[in-house]
Amino acid sequence: MSGDIIVTAQRRSESMMRVPIAISAISQDDLAKRGITSTAQLTGTIPSLQVNSPYGDSQPNFTIRGIGVANEHNPNQASPVGVYFDDAYIAARAAHGLQLYDLERIEVLRGPQGTLYGRNTTGGTINFISRRPTLSGTSGDVQVGYGNYNNFTAQGALDTTLVKDVVGLRVSANYAKGDGYIKNIAPGQPDLNSTNSVAARAILRIKPDDKLDITLKGTYGRSNPTQAAIYDLGTGANGFNPVLGTSRAAKGLGFFEVDSARVGRSFIESYGTELIVKYNLNEAIQLTSLTSYDHLKQAFSQEGTGLESPVFTQPLDTLYGNVFTMFNQELRAAYSDDRTNVQAGLYYGYDKDASDSYYWLFDGAAMIRQKYDQVRRSYAAFTQADQKIGSHLSVTLGLRYTHDTGRYQNYEAYQVPASAFTGTRDISAFSPASGTYFFGGYDAASGQLVSGPTLKLDSSALTGRAAINYTFDDGKMLYASYGRGYRAAAFCGQCFFGPTIITTKPEQVDAYEIGAKGRFFDRMLSLSLAGFIMNYRNQQINETIGTETLLRNVDKSRIQGVEAEATLRPAKDLKLNLSGSFLDATYQALQLSGGDLSGQRLPYAPRWSASGSLDWTMARIGDGTVTLTPSFVYTGLVYFTPYNNLAGNVNLHQNANTKINAQLSYNTAHYGVRLWVSNLTNAKTFADGLDERASFGYDYLIQTAPRTFGASLSYHF
Repeated sequence: MSGDIIVTAQRRSESMMRVPIAISAISQDDLAKRGITSTAQLTGTIPSLQVNSPYGDSQPNFTIRGIGVANEHNPNQASPVGVYFDDAYIAARAAHGLQLYDLERIEVLRGPQGTLYGRNTTGGTINFISRRPTLSGTSGDVQVGYGNYNNFTAQGALDTTLVKDVVGLRVSANYAKGDGYIKNIAPGQPDLNSTNSVAARAILRIKPDDKLDITLKGTYGRSNPTQAAIYDLGTGANGFNPVLGTSRAAKGLGFFEVDSARVGRSFIESYGTELIVKYNLNEAIQLTSLTSYDHLKQAFSQEGTGLESPVFTQPLDTLYGNVFTMFNQELRAAYSDDRTNVQAGLYYGYDKDASDSYYWLFDGAAMIRQKYDQVRRSYAAFTQADQKIGSHLSVTLGLRYTHDTGRYQNYEAYQVPASAFTGTRDISAFSPASGTYFFGGYDAASGQLVSGPTLKLDSSALTGRAAINYTFDDGKMLYASYGRGYRAAAFCGQCFFGPTIITTKPEQVDAYEIGAKGRFFDRMLSLSLAGFIMNYRNQQINETIGTETLLRNVDKSRIQGVEAEATLRPAKDLKLNLSGSFLDATYQALQLSGGDLSGQRLPYAPRWSASGSLDWTMARIGDGTVTLTPSFVYTGLVYFTPYNNLAGNVNLHQNANTKINAQLSYNTAHYGVRLWVSNLTNAKTFADGLDERASFGYDYLIQTAPRTFGASLSYHF
């Protein structure tokens, strides 16, 4: 009774229950039923997956099995969880805050993926897969919705066949706009964490015969919400901030309220294109070429205190400006028959981050500008073979060699006099001629900036995977695997006082995993289990010293755990999904300025997490069905810093909590009505936190959304 879910985790179509990898897949319909509309809301829906960010829904940070960017929030850093959109690697983390619309599914591969997805995948891979044209007939859908906080949404898709079985076009779009869900009591200022986005996608597919299949995709997206609210919790008694001279309690602020002057916005605009050409030489051999280009502009203006102070109106005010250019080219050849599957390929990746950021500190008492261009290139060759031995046993062997180059160039960092401060985010005040330079300089005779020297950082690695699996006659499978993952060496993104400590070593993970998958009770129950041990070296993390953030390496960490996923369908009208994980992720050797952190837990790695949903068709009325879909996500204690609770970091964590969502819908073949609620119990939780005690006397925390609810209407044709 439980149908197959077809995935392409190994770059070929196969049942998820036959892939010897810890993999989860979630469809667009499942996302809607759980109330998930953006990648930032995926926390806990997949075993061992956490999504955190100090920027709200913008620039989410993915963590799988405790491996993520940790407390490193600079946009120039590559995520150790490789994020792909239709198999194309997306380097810029600001592009990871996708609006989830018109997708076929999301595939999440847990653990290092060192062969087929080899670029920066020490933690795993997330692949967002679009719906493609069907090449048959015309179909589509339109949906509009409205919720509290004046939240209006609209989305639609049209799939049309231009030449039957040969040429098809699918276009889709998504729009969302709403007020901020964090109330701002500052006079004349908007509420925070608003919604303001538009996105569109067009896919042209040409399949002139059984040999050739061409897919051309174009995308556009734009978002400009108010910044994420900052819940600043003073480190003194009762949350009193000795620097700001006040506290949240003294102002009578509720949990979902702030007092933020000069609110910023998280502006992102992107566009891109992708071309995938597949050609079947014969029934056994297929050639594939993937080419993609993406461009993204990011401008995050941020007031960084959350309180309007009688002493300092704006102790921390920033404008992070970044322009990303990304390119991928991959060539693959695949051979497949009844017993053997072999893939081999070459990959080239390029990305550039042109960064230009401004810092107004203590009402302009310190005004700093920082500029640089970061250019990264990645070259790789890979191959993977899957061989069936006898009728039950199969082995997998994959290898990938990667060479990465990094260049940090056109670097300038300087401070201008406080007298230039205008009381606004006026960047014209940052005159290079009046600057005191930390790095780089100014030639008065020519009136030109003099950049610092180009810094180079190259790294290489041999990664891969070896696995063995045994499949029983009834389809149940046992597997064991070893995998090695790698993340390239990196530059520090906010070391504006000089290049003394700005680079890190490449990361490496050795992972050992055993697992089992199968169906039971006449296919009524589908079950997947995985146990793993991972040795993690040179994790790249942040260390904040005063007002500067430095990039460090962790010598050694050990991560071990167990994951489970189950789907039970006891009756035609009832389906239950459950998943959970136990994770023990600790530092074995880590020395920071605050002391020895060996034995501390990795941030964003809860010991226990679980999620579940129930699809219950309650009644059939007329031509339609009434379905109730409640769901929950449980997340254990999460630390936001490697220090855990040491060195006064008592506020930088989120205690264990449960979020409950629900949906009630009525659907016919053409119409649908949906009522939904998210965070039903109005749980008060934090998504992230930063230590600003040394600079401003408070801890910087980011609230998650309160209870939200609404309704939508849809039409399918």
